[in-house]
Amino acid sequence: MFEIKICGVRLKSDIDAVRAACDGISSTHDASPNADAARRNHSVAVGLNFYPPSVRFIEPADPSSRSLSTAAQDAGLLRVGVFVNETAAAIQAVNSVVGLDAVQLHGDELIQTAIELIASGHSVIRAIKLPTVDLSVDLIEQRVAPWTEVGCHPLLDADAGAAHGGSGKTLDWSIVSAWAASHPDLAWTLAGGLNPDNVAAAITESTAKSIDTASGAEETRGIKSPSKIQAFFQAASRL
Repeated sequence: MFEIKICGVRLKSDIDAVRAACDGISSTHDASPNADAARRNHSVAVGLNFYPPSVRFIEPADPSSRSLSTAAQDAGLLRVGVFVNETAAAIQAVNSVVGLDAVQLHGDELIQTAIELIASGHSVIRAIKLPTVDLSVDLIEQRVAPWTEVGCHPLLDADAGAAHGGSGKTLDWSIVSAWAASHPDLAWTLAGGLNPDNVAAAITESTAKSIDTASGAEETRGIKSPSKIQAFFQAASRL
């Protein structure tokens, strides 16, 4: 679905920073110094957060949200809408206003919500919330399998409780790797506390081919940092 996702963008300058970071690395789609091919093939994504309590929330009814989505589309970026405990109908309504390429369910949604969205043509990412201690291969499998069986793309994240993501907590990447080894053909994404300082190790230890960060690309909570976005892309360029 994507190789790198910067979640919680709120400003046109955030989109510009992601695009600039793309242009500064080589991609798996193109060995040239720029990332035009990567963007065209949707290997880079941005997350638009529609969860009102979040510091990264954008109001879907505000015209600026549609403008932000359009800017991402024009930059060749995959647009992922992040939702928490919304109905399929509510998510579809936001999509019709803002314009999204994929939907991320990051709350306590029932599988039926994903089934309805997939049936209506949506690509669905499911955040799988996992403990940062006492993690096991069996536990990952128990939480992932019901969602992949209906066609969701799993995103493994550290459980942030009521905050529903963006906590900066990391998972045990060695356990994730052990789980992934039994699913060589499954596309999945690693999240949870990834930042420019640890993402290279996370990729190596977890064997992730797709990564996601929110707080790891921020100067202060909810405010993206162009320099950290650039550093994140550079560190993750081994994907």
